[in-house]
Amino acid sequence: MMRMRQGRLWTAGLMASLVMAGTGCKQGENGGSEAPGVRRAKAAAAAEKPPPPGAPGAGQGTLLASGRVTDLRVTSDGRFATYLVNGQKPRLDGIPPQMVLGELYAVPVEGGEPRKLGEGVTNVPGGQLVAPGSKYVLFLTGYNPATQSGALNVASLDDAKAAPVVLGTAVSYMLPSPDGTKLAYVDGGKLKLGTLPSGPFTDVAAEVSTAQFTPDGKTLLFKRRLSAAGGMAAISVEKPDAPPMKVGDQVGDYEVSPDGQRVAFQVRSESVRGLYDLYLAELPELKAKRLAVASGVFAFSPDGKWLARTENGKPNVPGDLYLGPAAGGAGRKLGVQVEKLAFSPDSQAVGFLEKYDSTANAGLMSVAALPDGTTKQVGGRVPNFVWGSDGRYVAFLSRILKPAYSVDLMLYTLGEERAAKVQQGVFGYGFTPGNGQVVFRSNCIRNGRSCDFMAMDLPRQADPRTWLQGIFSYKLSDDGQRVLVTYARMDSDTYDVAVYDVKTQARKTLDQGIQVPVSFGGKNDSLAVYAITQGPKAGIYSVPATP
Repeated sequence: MMRMRQGRLWTAGLMASLVMAGTGCKQGENGGSEAPGVRRAKAAAAAEKPPPPGAPGAGQGTLLASGRVTDLRVTSDGRFATYLVNGQKPRLDGIPPQMVLGELYAVPVEGGEPRKLGEGVTNVPGGQLVAPGSKYVLFLTGYNPATQSGALNVASLDDAKAAPVVLGTAVSYMLPSPDGTKLAYVDGGKLKLGTLPSGPFTDVAAEVSTAQFTPDGKTLLFKRRLSAAGGMAAISVEKPDAPPMKVGDQVGDYEVSPDGQRVAFQVRSESVRGLYDLYLAELPELKAKRLAVASGVFAFSPDGKWLARTENGKPNVPGDLYLGPAAGGAGRKLGVQVEKLAFSPDSQAVGFLEKYDSTANAGLMSVAALPDGTTKQVGGRVPNFVWGSDGRYVAFLSRILKPAYSVDLMLYTLGEERAAKVQQGVFGYGFTPGNGQVVFRSNCIRNGRSCDFMAMDLPRQADPRTWLQGIFSYKLSDDGQRVLVTYARMDSDTYDVAVYDVKTQARKTLDQGIQVPVSFGGKNDSLAVYAITQGPKAGIYSVPATP
């Protein structure tokens, strides 16, 4: 089990995200088809009707940049869009079919002159990223798919006249600090650390594969390559010239506590072949102690008080789940054969799938209130689950086998005896900000490309209601009051985009013939930002995101 870290260039799971980008699904699963009824027939007809007279054609927004574009991204503050122009697939066997190399540009979403940043930039995750604070964009030019490396450039987004700074020539990994002021990167196997944008940078260690800052940004942990025993070490960000402090060898996955005081990490087990033992070390001393034998999944609670981990697993058999203090020590048993776990955002509960069947990729949905609540099993044949914005609600899918197969959305309210069914046949689900509603797609046709978009108010007082029909994807604004939705067209491999106001229930088509994903941008999510990749109006556009 290896968690994804920001800055990692390329994994199979990350490349899969390129295929699914823009679906709007959060931990969703195809709920299968059900007997078509009158309502579904109406929804299908509505989704497949041609645009009514007077509907907008393609290119109705403000043109920000023209050209054959791809890989559109909007910075976290919504001020800039980055994108590739003239993307070409590398002539190399064995690379993912979605991978392209192109010219990287940036443009303000509220209008301005597009700015070319570099050439030979890839859309592979980690080939380009924006540092926290959205002041700098980091990207690899002349990317070589064979070595998965390129020349690292840093460009200021605020200063359009400043030329990008080149930091390294064979960079395979880059990671900005949580506050966006520091940068760690691996150039030719050597880990370097310094201040953005231009350093100076200090050589920290050789034979390094990945690195991670602690949440407070004071310590940098890094892992060496397998050729260097897969060791893990740490240095002080304020004293990068000091010798690294060794943490352990043969290290697998690791996680830093949210308060930055501890690191939990796995070391290849000497007693159970093929598995890992779990160790814990306090910062800054980093004296490791073993907590569990044959441990699989583990996680700190968001408040940094608890550490959940599985123990005593066997090959192909998950271990049992124990919860203990983050500082270490014995824990109390919560579940058996646990494969997936997640704390609620407020650290008031933990959810997990126990008696997990790896063949079916499902288990029993179980929840325990913290600090000493008993475990409640609230659902069966569950492949995934997601917490709301706090510990009040957890939503999950349950595979129903009789009388007919279906994948149903369930909702459990902490403290109640059992979960309640929300909807039958669900594909993609999540919560609006503040737990105002649980939203989901259902009644899907055309292989999930046309679905009802539904919502149930929380706390539940009525059955779910349909917000929109025939949608493909959705994206919520930060305040949860507006939704950008797309509709898969019948006449081309493109989409129409609309905005929906949750309070007034007003809906407005914004543009046609776009490509997913579509993103909110501008101040207070005032704009919809999207790309048109086909026809004479190809380019990047923005349009007011209001009905």
